[in-house]
Amino acid sequence: MAEDRMKLPFGSFEIPKPKKWDLVAFGAVVAAAAVALFNLSQAQSQAPGVSLSGGFTLFIVLAQLAISSISLLVLGKTAKEGTIWGNLAAVAGMLAGVSGVLLAAALWTAA
Repeated sequence: MAEDRMKLPFGSFEIPKPKKWDLVAFGAVVAAAAVALFNLSQAQSQAPGVSLSGGFTLFIVLAQLAISSISLLVLGKTAKEGTIWGNLAAVAGMLAGVSGVLLAAALWTAA
């Protein structure tokens, strides 16, 4: 078990190395943030008074819901493995996905 930890040069504090599911959780955070930023950039690029299409908004909402659901499933896997980095990243991905859904809904109603 000691071989899966990184040793820091300034003391006996050890940081566990990320596992495969930790990286999947980090990917979910990046994906949720990327979709939310894409949605925001599309909303900012529209001319004033022009609304976003309903199909585009539905796609963004469903993508963010899918990312949130995947993050929740990954949270179950990382909790089973016992990695704190994966747990935190999976929760962050879930929250970023849900906030992306709220952002898309707000931009759709404001347009």
